[in-house]
Amino acid sequence: MRLDHLFASQPRTLSFEFFPPKNDRAWYTLEDTIDHLAPLGPDFVSVTYGAGGSTRSKTREVIEHIQSKVNVTAMAHLTCVGATRDELRALLDEYAAAGIKNLLALRGDPPKGQEHFVPTDGGCAYAKDLLDLIRADGRFSSLCAAFPERHPEAPSREADWGNLVGKFQAGATGAITQCFFDVADYRQMLEWLTPRLGKTPRIIPGILPITDFNALERFCVRCGANIPVGLRQHLAPLAQNPIAVRKAGIAWTVKFCRDLLAAGAPGLHLYCLNRSTAAAEVVTALRLSGDLT
Repeated sequence: MRLDHLFASQPRTLSFEFFPPKNDRAWYTLEDTIDHLAPLGPDFVSVTYGAGGSTRSKTREVIEHIQSKVNVTAMAHLTCVGATRDELRALLDEYAAAGIKNLLALRGDPPKGQEHFVPTDGGCAYAKDLLDLIRADGRFSSLCAAFPERHPEAPSREADWGNLVGKFQAGATGAITQCFFDVADYRQMLEWLTPRLGKTPRIIPGILPITDFNALERFCVRCGANIPVGLRQHLAPLAQNPIAVRKAGIAWTVKFCRDLLAAGAPGLHLYCLNRSTAAAEVVTALRLSGDLT
């Protein structure tokens, strides 16, 4: 199903994100994860796309497996990195032939070893350019990325949110956020965007279930997210106690999700890191409390 059609009929969605496995053992782990999460009834899942298309065939393979084996709508990530417009159009043909109908359009991070993103000659420089290309093709529903705290390269939140307005105007039917940990950032982003778009945009919070404080710190350094003082004070003293920090981290994640839903979030998108346990615990807790139906 196309996500623009799904969103038109369903005010709130649940989704998960996976990445292509690097070897056979990781593939078996991912298959188990998908099998364990599918009974939770996700409305769709997404599969990432390596820098420069390095996981292109595996991304398609994972999506084909999901759509054929567990019958869940899947969305492929697509970036501007390392491809000309003609190559991107050829990839759209390839995806359409594989039955893929949904794309998450991203500028993409620089390939390993490059400090800054450099557009490919004849390619797309920004996610908006990629969205324009997808819209002109006409066969796909497209989503984009949103940054409640701002993109690390943006001079300000408002400048970054202005870019997000452009992505919606270029055809994005919704957005998924980079991980963040403060509900106020989400509320403020929606308050800024709504009058400029003439409606409240569909922006689904991206959720990283917290199970390890040290891993959380490393993840936030890589993606440019901030750990709120209260969360740090809550978890840092437990960092050397894996069982305690996991229990506290999952409880905090559940409350964070509950607060986001209460603030009007149109669903949740959980970054599973190809593991099922933490995501399943969060979703189950929200279902038991009636916050997620």
